[in-house]
Amino acid sequence: MIKLLRPFLLLLLVSGLGFFPLHVFAAGNDGSEIKVLDMRLSPKDTLFNIANMKPGDWATRTITVENNGVRDFDYHMQLRNTGEKKLFNELVIEVKVDNQELYQGKLSEFQSKLTRKLKSASDDQLAITIRFPEHLGNDFQGLESSFVLTFIAEGKDSKIVEDGAQGIIGSSGSSAGFRLPATSTNLFNLLLLGSVLSISGFVLLLINFYKRMKLAQ
Repeated sequence: MIKLLRPFLLLLLVSGLGFFPLHVFAAGNDGSEIKVLDMRLSPKDTLFNIANMKPGDWATRTITVENNGVRDFDYHMQLRNTGEKKLFNELVIEVKVDNQELYQGKLSEFQSKLTRKLKSASDDQLAITIRFPEHLGNDFQGLESSFVLTFIAEGKDSKIVEDGAQGIIGSSGSSAGFRLPATSTNLFNLLLLGSVLSISGFVLLLINFYKRMKLAQ
């Protein structure tokens, strides 16, 4: 009788497992829960927070994408503007992994189909650089750009996990190595002052010359 019940009990057990998430039954050596699909970012909240970038400046930050789950997954990145468009449309972003360039171009043209495969218990260290183009002039001083870089992981069972980090780039009131010429310059005043000083010196020389001539007579 017991032998007849064994296949039935085994079938009942397998059927019951289907009603529970797999990660409920996965645990680490310390008793902590191990998820089937688990992506983590470091840092996860703020990646860039720069208030004084100038034309010609750039900044590089490293963000780590970790696969702490029991399954491999594919992930890709999306970038979304969350502030004013003027500076956002001009800033340049570069994304590299192990000196391999994944993307280089404007923030506003960032391609969302940059897919990477990440095995379980491994990580990617992405070097992300934001560049303030040198040709941007006075019109972009005092502006600010904010954006969110979102990472989306997807496993074989089509389960999706999302996480993201934000960036804030502000421009200062002066530029490095490049500045549009000011319309109200002091150059004319300096030239006028130099001319007056030159004429005054010449007049003094003439006066001294005539004084010497009178004394010689």
